[in-house]
Amino acid sequence: MRLGILQLNDVRLAFEYREGRGVPLVFMGGVTSTTETWHPVVEGLETDRPIYLVDHRGHGRSSHVANGDYSNWVGQVSDTCAFLERVSGRSVLIGHSQGGIQTFYAAGIKPELVTGLFVEDMSPYFVAHKRHVGNAFIEALTKIGGELREALAGDEQGSKMAARIAAISLGGGMTFGDVRSDDQLQIMADGVLQMDPNIFDNFFAADSLPPYELNEAVSAIQCPVHFAHGIPELGSLFVEDDLDDLRAKGLDATSTKFEGVGHSVHFDALEPFVRDLSAFLERIDR
Repeated sequence: MRLGILQLNDVRLAFEYREGRGVPLVFMGGVTSTTETWHPVVEGLETDRPIYLVDHRGHGRSSHVANGDYSNWVGQVSDTCAFLERVSGRSVLIGHSQGGIQTFYAAGIKPELVTGLFVEDMSPYFVAHKRHVGNAFIEALTKIGGELREALAGDEQGSKMAARIAAISLGGGMTFGDVRSDDQLQIMADGVLQMDPNIFDNFFAADSLPPYELNEAVSAIQCPVHFAHGIPELGSLFVEDDLDDLRAKGLDATSTKFEGVGHSVHFDALEPFVRDLSAFLERIDR
């Protein structure tokens, strides 16, 4: 993979890419993720399409926002649209968690630039209906912010940050250490140490809501949409009833439920996830 930069007015987006033939694939991860989270997925995909892996603003190699405000999703969705317009062109979007919401709204704003949307364990209803408020997983993520500030103050290395994350409660008697392997915790810790700590102050706030009309976004999307999700008992944030509502609104939507995994399907069920993504790509190519 090679490195690229997209300079926007208020932020510099960093990305990795691989040249190829056909409609590109653009991957966007969740909060705490960097481009590294997608490397195993890309390695498992049998495709010669162009590949783009994007670091969100305030993550990885991308720059921090000068005023420290990451709320309301406008900047993140704008970043996604700008990437489509100026870098990848007409693409298939693959988004996990935060990346799933960004790509969904971007597909509604720039439908002519999105040929397919593959969303991992997220739906736009999660923030539109304020499900993030009081959610145990989101509360756990906010606690990472406090641990990050302490780690930065102490000039800690990634191994200590991994231990900090492992001890954070997810509710129901579970911790991150119970649902993540040591390798996964280390990848997560390395990503967190590259984040702007200000993200944890306002991105998850109760009033941090996308200012877009959800029904308008759904009606504007022209491409097939697929949701790959885990089960609620292990931390999945996807609600299956959302799929019925999206279909009722006219969206060409399908889903795959992965048993035995939670929010991070591509982490916990890599090979089945890659097969599911490959099947989606074959379907939209027909």
